Formats: sequence, structure tokens, C-alpha cells
Amino acid sequence: MADVLITLNVDTSKISVQNVDPFCNFGQGPGISNEDFLTIVDAGDTVIWEGVSSITASDTVNITNINYSGGSSVFNSNNLTGNGRVSGTVRNNARGEQEKYTIQFTVFNNGTRRPGIFSIDPKLQINP
Repeated sequence: MADVLITLNVDTSKISVQNVDPFCNFGQGPGISNEDFLTIVDAGDTVIWEGVSSITASDTVNITNINYSGGSSVFNSNNLTGNGRVSGTVRNNARGEQEKYTIQFTVFNNGTRRPGIFSIDPKLQINP
């Protein structure tokens, strides 16, 4: 059982609600979309999501919700909430399961909130 950190990198100067994907990534290689980004974890691990600006330290990315959206629900709740960071512990009986989930986040440019709530949809795979 370990802590697994998933960092969402956001170009806080260009993102808009209509255009999220081109300005976000998890550090994955070329050719892997955000929807196909897969994090492999173990049952009992605590997954922690955080967002960072890839442009400037004066901008912030606040992860507010992690919502189950398909596959198996690998946490005890289908909706995990937080304020800046969100965490959840993978169920011990979730071995071998995969979950598609939605990250919801807000962006602040130098303290001023950018309009909208942004969403991105990666996956978790639980080792057998």
C-alpha cells in the first residue's frame, strides 16, 4: 500500500472550457491521449490527484472532484471531493478492475478564477 500521486499539468494561460485537452497532460508520451492515459495502482493504494500550472507559479489548478464515469468503481464512493487536491483509497477487493473517471478542476490566473469548471477523463487500472 503506497501513495500514488497523479499530477495534472495545465497551460493556465490558454485553457478554456471549450478547449481543455490540448492544454492539459499527465506527462504522458506523444500519441497517448488524456482519455487513454492509464495509471496502474495496487488495491489498498491511496491515489492523490493534484494540478499544477505549466506556465507560472502564480497560477493555480484546484482539483475539486473525481467522479466515477465507467468500468468498475474502485473506490468506496463514486464521487471523491477535495479543495485543490483530492485523494481516495482503492478498495482491497478491486484487484484486476479498471475505472474510467472524470477529474473536475478550476483554474486561477494570479488569484483570479478563470471562467468555468474544466473536466478531463483518464483511467485507473488495479493490479490483479
